[in-house]
Amino acid sequence: MRAAILAMVLTLGGCAAVPQAFLDGEEAAYHAIAPAYLHYVSADIALSRDQKEDRKRTVRAWRFSLDRAAKVAK
Repeated sequence: MRAAILAMVLTLGGCAAVPQAFLDGEEAAYHAIAPAYLHYVSADIALSRDQKEDRKRTVRAWRFSLDRAAKVAK
């Protein structure tokens, strides 16, 4: 969800229009959420392999969006 919001901001507002404070907040949120979430996903025996991969892919997409936004902001 957060990656989708970031992607939407980058697409609709133009990459240069993304405030640095927003990017800093997204980076902080990623570092606070992603490690614990990935740990949960890996340990949850109720999730199938495909479900786990979908969730991991979402986290990778979030990271990709952050990295792309950081490059554009420089």
